[in-house]
Amino acid sequence: MPKEPPLILLVDDEADVLSVYKRKLELSGFNVITATNGAEAVQQAAIEEPDLILMDMKMPIMNGLEAWQKIRENPLTKNIKVIFLTAFGDPLEPEIDEHLAKEIGAKDFIRKGIDLDELVSRVKKSL
Repeated sequence: MPKEPPLILLVDDEADVLSVYKRKLELSGFNVITATNGAEAVQQAAIEEPDLILMDMKMPIMNGLEAWQKIRENPLTKNIKVIFLTAFGDPLEPEIDEHLAKEIGAKDFIRKGIDLDELVSRVKKSL
């Protein structure tokens, strides 16, 4: 059952993305915690047990897919919903990231640069 207000774990290695998305989500009524790489995300997910994770796919130390696998392996965090974020896809196969994200059970897949109201709408829908 989601917390009230829902807790979002926002994971991205770009400070600007963290800042803008965090502010918009908080202004929309969510509690938001952040991590800057996949390893931090795995740790934060286990400690905080968020309702939803918004996770960049391409990060240093541990990418989003590797982090998601570790989160799914932990009985405490395996049922947390995830929405993957990415700035770009493979130029030869632009839909590969979206297909892969859905194939592994992601709730949604969002390309960075999306309208912020649309981001909030899709987060609400995923919860």
